[in-house]
Amino acid sequence: MIDWQRYPNFRPQEFRCRHTGTLHMDPVFLERLQRLRVAYARPMVITSGYRDRSHPVEAGKAAPGPHVLGRAADVAVRGADALDLITLARAHGFTGIGVQQKGSSRFIHLDDLDANTRAPRPTIWSY
Repeated sequence: MIDWQRYPNFRPQEFRCRHTGTLHMDPVFLERLQRLRVAYARPMVITSGYRDRSHPVEAGKAAPGPHVLGRAADVAVRGADALDLITLARAHGFTGIGVQQKGSSRFIHLDDLDANTRAPRPTIWSY
């Protein structure tokens, strides 16, 4: 059971799977995210946290991604704030940073997976 009082800037409902309603976030990831939020000193709107394997985005993948492991979050952010968040995320040990800054859905994906042969880390990509 996660003690959400340890993460005062976040609420469990922000991280629930939008497909199943389940919630299995990794406490180490949440600690890292909370430290980032304190350093960022601005609200961080979570648009995607935990995803069940049956979630349509995950079901279409060859292998489960970091959201399935509870070790990822997508943060709604744009412009100069996005660059600030990326800079701080790197300094706080996030190893996977995905950048979506086109169209109406602008966000930064953050995860803290370890390096492996399937997905070398650290890495930054765009959508």
